[in-house]
Amino acid sequence: MSAVRQKEMVTGRVDYPRGAEVPNVVEKLFALRNQCTECNVCEVACSLAHSPDGTINPQYARLRIDHAPHKPSRVNPLGIGFVAEICHHCGNPPPCADVCPVDGAFYYDPETRAAIIDQDNCIQCMECVPGCPFDVVFVAPSGELLKCDLCGGDPVCVKACATRPEMLNEGKQYVRLPVLFHEEQAEFNAISKQKPEARDEVGMMQAMLERGEISSSA
Repeated sequence: MSAVRQKEMVTGRVDYPRGAEVPNVVEKLFALRNQCTECNVCEVACSLAHSPDGTINPQYARLRIDHAPHKPSRVNPLGIGFVAEICHHCGNPPPCADVCPVDGAFYYDPETRAAIIDQDNCIQCMECVPGCPFDVVFVAPSGELLKCDLCGGDPVCVKACATRPEMLNEGKQYVRLPVLFHEEQAEFNAISKQKPEARDEVGMMQAMLERGEISSSA
């Protein structure tokens, strides 16, 4: 159990009274279906970035990769293979904040407009956990309630995604797009309609031969 609370990666703090109009998040997290390979690098990166002491523990990540080929949900009633369970940053105030009985337990990042849990004011009543329609408010081993804070506008999970083109080995090409994106809705809609570039898989030895790094003994 961690004695030190997890870090919130925010640019500042804005509080709104109950019933006030709260600006919505513009650039959100999105995930492409059927692209995730369950490498779990995003979980590792998230837990490390928010760790107060450099500890890596995916149980403290604010997103989860779930293998659920037959698991129905309110979002995917027919189930899907590997699911990136991410905060959808619902219209503000989001349902998780709306059901919270404690004033000041949620605040907002002034840059990203993401709703943030204030661990000093949170009483761990857990109302936000079932209040989230996507089941992405997580309970840490320490009892802390963990919700995506968008890393102040530069999500580490997106940068760490192992299926990003720049993260792939040059000698082994894959026909796929990255899994995680931090975009506006319209931009992601366009991305989701793209077809991955078809490329033949190239073995490591063949790639090294073509680059002249090794020579054939034949």
